[in-house]
Amino acid sequence: MKRVLAALAAAAFTVALSPGAYAAPPQASDQQNRIRIDVNPLHPQLVTSDQQDTLSVSGTLTNVGDRKVDRLDVRLERGGKLDENGLRGALQKPTPTNEVSTNFLNQVASLAPGQSVPFTLNVSLHGQAGESLLINEPGVYPLVVNANGTPDYGQRAKVGQSLTLLPVLGVPGGPSLPKPASPAKLTVLWPLADRPRVLDESQPNAPVLTDDDLATSLAPGGRLDALLGALESAPSGLTGSLCVAVDPDLAVTVRGMTGDYQVRGADGENHPGKGQAAASSWLSRLKQYVQGKCFFALPFADADITALNTANAHGLIGSAVSEGNSNLLKDLLGASPVQHLVWPINGQVDAKTVTDLAGAGVQDVLVSGAVVPGADPVRLGSDKGPRAVRTDDLVAAALASGSGSVQAALAAAQLRASSGQPLVVAPPHQWTVSSADAKGLLDGLQSLVSQQYLAAGSLSPLLAGAVAGKVADPQYTPPYAPNMDAVQEKASAATDLINSMDQDASLAVTPQAFMAPVVNDLVRSASGAWAGDEAGARQSLEHANELIDGVRQGVFVVQPTSPISLASEDAPLPVRVTNRLPVLVKVKVRLSNTTGINPDEVPVQLIPARNSRDVQIPSKVVRTGQFSVDATVYTQTGNHRLGSSGRFELSSTAVGVTTLVITGFAAAALFALSGLRIYRRLKASRARRAEAAAPVEPVPSELAPAPVHAKQHVEQS
Repeated sequence: MKRVLAALAAAAFTVALSPGAYAAPPQASDQQNRIRIDVNPLHPQLVTSDQQDTLSVSGTLTNVGDRKVDRLDVRLERGGKLDENGLRGALQKPTPTNEVSTNFLNQVASLAPGQSVPFTLNVSLHGQAGESLLINEPGVYPLVVNANGTPDYGQRAKVGQSLTLLPVLGVPGGPSLPKPASPAKLTVLWPLADRPRVLDESQPNAPVLTDDDLATSLAPGGRLDALLGALESAPSGLTGSLCVAVDPDLAVTVRGMTGDYQVRGADGENHPGKGQAAASSWLSRLKQYVQGKCFFALPFADADITALNTANAHGLIGSAVSEGNSNLLKDLLGASPVQHLVWPINGQVDAKTVTDLAGAGVQDVLVSGAVVPGADPVRLGSDKGPRAVRTDDLVAAALASGSGSVQAALAAAQLRASSGQPLVVAPPHQWTVSSADAKGLLDGLQSLVSQQYLAAGSLSPLLAGAVAGKVADPQYTPPYAPNMDAVQEKASAATDLINSMDQDASLAVTPQAFMAPVVNDLVRSASGAWAGDEAGARQSLEHANELIDGVRQGVFVVQPTSPISLASEDAPLPVRVTNRLPVLVKVKVRLSNTTGINPDEVPVQLIPARNSRDVQIPSKVVRTGQFSVDATVYTQTGNHRLGSSGRFELSSTAVGVTTLVITGFAAAALFALSGLRIYRRLKASRARRAEAAAPVEPVPSELAPAPVHAKQHVEQS
C-alpha cells in the first residue's frame, strides 16, 4: 500500500496483475461516465508469433464528474474474435467483452474531479486464467478497459470504460494468419488542416487572427507539431506510401504568423501575436519535408464543398478547389504538389457536386468506398467525369472513433489486408491525435508491411490507371445545412459585385484579386471545421458580410449641397457617383418613385477607379414647385444596392407641352364660359329694353273690370 501511495504522489499508477488481488465484479450503473479513460497504443500494437507472451495496456484516467471517486480499480475485458461487420458494430456501440476478464487489482485511493493519473496493465496473452486474455488463435479482438470505483454519496459501481482493439497476426509461440498471395497496396493520406482563424488579410505579412491558439498547435507538443513530427520520423519503408494533404488557408496563415501578426482580443482590440518562432520553425520543417514527396492541396479552408453545392453556392466551390490553391502551395513550399486532385470531407460527395468539380477542372476525387462501392476503376457521373480513387471507409471510421482509434485502424487494416485491393488510409481532415498515436499508426502500418500482410504502395499509380469507360454515381445524399443558405446569399452578392467590376487601365488590380479576401472569407465560413459549432460558423460569416458591406459602401451617390433648379420639362438630373474602389465599376443609377418626375431608364455607367463621374438622368417633369427625389446606385444587374443614396431637393419652373395643352384647354374653356355668360346678359338686357319701348294696347270690354259704384249698385238692388 505504501508503494501505491508513493506512486500516486508521483502522479503515476501502475497496476500489476497478481493472483489473490481484489476481484470485485463490475456492476451496471448510471455512473459509467465519471471517469474518462484514454488508452495509448498497445504494446505491442500488433501481436506476432515471434514476440513475448505479454501485452501492456497504458493510458490515463481522468475524473470528469463532479464527485470524488475512491478505490478506483482497473481491469481488462476481452470479447470474441471480430470480422469486418463485427468491427463496424464495435465502433458504433459497445460490444460484449465478457468472454474473458482479468482481475481488478491495486486500488487508486482517491481521484478528485479534474484530476488525472496514468495507468499501466500488463497481462499475458494466453497464460493462466485470471492474469491472461486467453487468446489462442490469430484475429482481431475487442478489449475494454473497465474502471470500478465508489463516488462520493454513491455505491461502488462501474465509473468508466474505454474500448480498444487488439490485432493478433500470430499467437506468441503459436499459429499465425496466412499471408495473402497478393497483399493490398498501402497508401496513407496525412491531413494538415486547422479551423479558419483569419480576420483581416489586407496585410499578408501582418494578418489579424481570431486568437493565438494556432501558435500553441504549431509549438512543440501541439497538434500540428505532432502530425508533422510523425511524418518526419516515419519508417523509411512508408516514405513512398505517404501523401500529405495541406490546407492552403493554413499554410497562408502560418506564413503570415512569421511576421508581425495581430490577434483580436476579448476587448475588441488587436494585440501582437506570440507565435512567430513556432510558425517559422513549423513552416520551415514542412518545406523541407515536402521536397520530392507526394503532397496536394485540400479545398481552401477545408471547405465542405458538398454543403456548398446543396446551397447552390457553385462559385465558391470553384474558388475552394481552384488550381490557384496548388500554385499557392508551390510558392509557399517551393515544391510542386499533385494537381487537379480533391479530397472532400470524409470522402463524401454527391452527383451534383461532381458536376461542379468537373467544371472546375478536377480530374481525380478521393472518395469513400462507402460512397462509391466496388473495386473497379470508375469515373464519376459520366465518361468525362473525374476519376474516383477510393479510400477505405472501415479504416476511416476507426480513425474517427476517438480514444483507441489507432488500434482500431490497425485492426481494420489487418482485416482488409487480404482483399487484394488498394488500401488508402484516410484520417479525418481535422485530425486531433497525440504524437504517440500519430507515430503509432505509422509504426503499426509498417509492421503490417514488414510482415507482408500489406505492400507499400503510392498514390501516383491510382491517379494514372486506366478507367476502361466505367461510370458510377456517388451513393450519397448530403444533409441539409441551414447555415449554408446565408452563405449562398452572401456568395450571390459577392458574385454580382465581381461581375460589376473591371480592371482599371490606370491600376494593376484585377476584380478577382481585389475581391479575394471576400471570397476567401465566404469559403472559410463553409469550412468543415465548423461542424457542430454553429456559433463559429455564424461569426465567420458575419466577418465576410462586413467585408461585402465595405465594398458596397465604396461606391455611392454624392449628396448635393444645394437645391437643383429645373428650368425645362426635360432637363436632366445631374447625379455624381463616386467610386473609392481600386477597380472600375459598372453601375445602374435609379431615381425613387416621386410624383411630378418620370425618370427614363439609364444605361449601365462606368465609374473609373478612385474617381467620380457625373451621370445625367433623363427625366420628364410634369409639375412645377419644390419636391425631393432620391438617387441610388446598384450593381450592373440592378440586383444589389451599393453605397449611400443622395437626396435631391428640386425646384421646377418648367412649362412643358403637357402643361401648355392643359393650360390652353383651361383658357379656352374659361373664355367660352365667359363669352356665354356675357351673351346671356346682353340678350336679357335687350329683351328688357324692347319691352319698355312697346305701346300699351286697350283691354277688351268683356275683360275690363266694372266701376266700383256700378258694382255696389247692383249689390244693393
